[in-house]
Amino acid sequence: MSTVQEIQTAIEKLSLSERGQIAKWFNGWEGDDWDKQMAKDFDPGGHYEHIPDRVNDEIKRGPLADLL
Repeated sequence: MSTVQEIQTAIEKLSLSERGQIAKWFNGWEGDDWDKQMAKDFDPGGHYEHIPDRVNDEIKRGPLADLL
């Protein structure tokens, strides 16, 4: 198995086009374990379900209220 450093070094050796292909593939990566855990955490009953409401309330009360 490759280390992160080995992967970074290999990517740096790629052409601009090849790095673009890697970036497109990597950024299109959906549904991995991290994404699933984040969705679970923010879903109703999740550990962070209240955070979006708190952020919206703070925006409405703060200096960004004029932007709403």
